[in-house]
Order: sequence, then C-alpha cells, then structure tokens
Amino acid sequence: MPFFRLVGICMLVALTSTQLFATTTDELAKATDKGKTVFLLVFEPNAQGMEPAREIVNAASSQVKKSTVIQLDRADATNSALVAKYRLAGAPLPLIMVLAGNGAIAGGIPAANTTTEQVVKFVPTTKKAEVLKAVQDGQSVLITAASKKMPKETSMSSACAAACGQMQGKCTSIKINLDDDDELPFLNELKIDPQSKEPVTVVINAQGQVTGSFAGAVEVSNLVQAATKKAGGCCGGGSSSSCSPTKK
Repeated sequence: MPFFRLVGICMLVALTSTQLFATTTDELAKATDKGKTVFLLVFEPNAQGMEPAREIVNAASSQVKKSTVIQLDRADATNSALVAKYRLAGAPLPLIMVLAGNGAIAGGIPAANTTTEQVVKFVPTTKKAEVLKAVQDGQSVLITAASKKMPKETSMSSACAAACGQMQGKCTSIKINLDDDDELPFLNELKIDPQSKEPVTVVINAQGQVTGSFAGAVEVSNLVQAATKKAGGCCGGGSSSSCSPTKK
C-alpha cells in the first residue's frame, strides 16, 4: 500500500476515534470557545419522552443563529462533574437547559412542560449573557444603560469603575447602548426606557437580586451600598427570571 495512502487512512482513523470519544465536557468547551448558544438535553437511558424533547431542542437550534444541540447522559460517570456543576442530580428528565455563548446558564425547564418557543425565549441578549456570567461567577454587577451622546455617560462609567474598585474584584461594570435594538428585550426586563434622556444604572448583587436603580449621576458610596445589599427579585437563569429594578 502506498505510504501516503496509509498515512491518510491512519489520520482518518485517529480523527474518527477522537470524535467518538469526545466527552460532553469537551463538546461544551468547544461550543463556548466558538461563542455558540447551547441547547443542552439532559437525559438518562430510560427517560421517557426523549423524542419530543429532541424535536424541541432541534427546532429551537434551527431558530437561533450560532447555536448547537448537545446531549448529556446523567447516568454516565464521565459526566458527574457536570451533573454537580449544574445541580442535575434530582432534576426531572428529560431536562432542557440553555447555555449562553459565554457558557452562562440562561435557563432550564423539564421538556414535558415546555415548547420550542419557550425554550428560544431563554436565549439571552449579549449583555444579559455577560450579566448572568458575572453573577454566576459570584460578582455584583453595575449595569449602565446610556447612549454615547449623553454628556453624563463618562462620569457614570467612572463612578461604576470606582465602586467596583472599592469592592476589590467582587464587582463587574457592564455598559448597554440604549441605541442597540438587539438589547431591547433586556432593557425592557430591567424596566429601562430606551428613550431615556440620561444614563440609568441598575445594580444587581452577587445573589442575582436587583437592588437599585439610579437615573443620572449617583454617588459611588450608593452604588457600593446597593451592590452589597440583599433584596427581593433576581436576574438569574431558571424556569423563570426577573430583572425588574427596585425603585429608588
């Protein structure tokens, strides 16, 4: 057999073997590296309702650009770390989870209780994905929504940066452009008027609770106080979520 043909066959076998033995963890890491939304279907070999569940995630993926479907077998010992990470041990199966392109958990719901449309709604905007990731990493978040033409935008950004500096790495500052139509769903969720004439800052603490909303200029001390406060409301993934700010 010619040498180059032999080498080609060996390379094909090696590639096929790598694909066959790629773990769910590998698949998720690859999706995150490429910034893909993941529709994660969690199951066990004897789980009922798998076909309808697959139809839902496949249909959802077809509606969302840059997305993929990955299956996670909860009974497979190689997935034990993922089961612990996503707290799946007692979850009803099959379960559909949505992971944002940055790996943040955007939502999860039993397949029997949902539709394709509901699953697609879990897919976050780019800025909401950043917020979810920060909170899931144990950070408080200062969200400033403004347009670049606003005169106070720079001072608000400086105030947020100073507040995060005082919190010694336990805070993240995120900006949202009020003129970005793609972020309208998240602005509505935060109850921020996209037609606002001045910057609006919403504070979310490390528990994912919305603890403050400030229009215009705000003192750094007030931002720090809000970021370390515990209150009702949330801005995390799950079968439902709310990012409605506490009025101040």
